Amino acid sequence: MGNWKTYLIEKKIDTIKNDKIVIDLKDIDLHGTIHSAERQTRKDNQGAEITETEIKRDILKAIPEIVNDFANGEIEKNAEIRIYNKKTNLNIIIAIDMKKGKDFIKVITVMRKSNFKEKPGTYKYEI
Repeated sequence: MGNWKTYLIEKKIDTIKNDKIVIDLKDIDLHGTIHSAERQTRKDNQGAEITETEIKRDILKAIPEIVNDFANGEIEKNAEIRIYNKKTNLNIIIAIDMKKGKDFIKVITVMRKSNFKEKPGTYKYEI
């Protein structure tokens, strides 16, 4: 049995500094479903049409935190994610597929509603 305990002792390898990680947003493809396109112009969006510019802006605001959680294994690939803009009541449901090369964000649905209910298990981010 001898020296088996020596294999359980942890050894410090290095200290990781708090360096900034740069995310290249040019390498993300953003695609909307037919459903999300239909939802943009519905009359029940609290009277305001949802523009593609608004969708992109809100996704870009939330993406750093989402990518961080994805990189840390807190979000699974293709899991549904809700981005909620508390000023405009815009809800965006997306799924992300991050891989080497082009990353892919699919906009599943959008709706301007303060009491929006997402599916159980959906990850939530407020901006």
